[in-house]
Order: sequence, then C-alpha cells, then structure tokens
Amino acid sequence: MAKLDEIMEVLTQEISGFNASMDKLTELSKKLNNVKVQADSSMIEAYLKDFLRLQQRKEDSSEKRTQEILTTVKKARLMPKLEGIVLYIFLCMNTIAFSYLGYYFIQFEDKKEAAFIMGKEAGMDTLRSYFNDHPIVYKDFVRWARKKDSVSNQK
Repeated sequence: MAKLDEIMEVLTQEISGFNASMDKLTELSKKLNNVKVQADSSMIEAYLKDFLRLQQRKEDSSEKRTQEILTTVKKARLMPKLEGIVLYIFLCMNTIAFSYLGYYFIQFEDKKEAAFIMGKEAGMDTLRSYFNDHPIVYKDFVRWARKKDSVSNQK
C-alpha cells in the first residue's frame, strides 16, 4: 500500500501542478482577450508616399531630358538640311560659272583664230599693195624665197 500512497501523492502533485498551469493559462487567456491588436499602416503609407514622390521626380526629370534630347535631335537634323541647301546652291553657282567660263574661252579661241585670219589677210593685202607699188622689191623677195626654199630642201 505504500506504493499506492506514493502513486496517489505523485498524482495529487501532478493534478495540483496541472491546476496551477490551468490557472496561469486562464489568466494569460484573459490578458490576451483584453489586448487589442491594431493594424497600423501609417509607416507603410509614409514610405509609400515618399517612394511615389521620388518616383514622380524621376519621371519628371526623365521627361525633361527626353524633351531636351528631342530638341537637340531636331536641331541636328535642321543644320544638315541647311548645309545641304547651301552646298546645292554653291554647286549650282559653280556649274553656272564654269559653264560660262568654258563658253567664254571657246568663244575666245574662235575670236582669236578669226582675228589671226583677219590679221593675216590684212598683212597679205598690205604686202601685196607694197609689192605692187615696188616691183623691184618683189623680184628680190621672189629670189630670196627661192633661195630659202632651196636651202630648206637640202637640209
């Protein structure tokens, strides 16, 4: 029976320990029921507002840079067009100038040849009239020309 008393005593201690644990658990349960958990999202909202504000600044900055790049590109396209027009006008003017100068020099050569022929004819007319006025000189000239031709043929 001593063993039965021991078992009863251990069982009584366990039951009293269990009751004490149950009392603690009941007390904690009451405290837990009294505690009200509130979901506070104010910090998350503040972070989100800061993030959105920074994102808006970056977007505005990006839009401004994009506009600057577009303006620069438009100017870059305008200058080559203007330079192309100036180059085209310059080439047209050069073509016209060279065409005129070519025409002028062709005409100049023709005029020079015509002047030479006129000078030759005028010289021949003057020489004929001189030889007609001076027949002795003409005879000497003919002799000299034959002599000259005979010397040329020997060479």
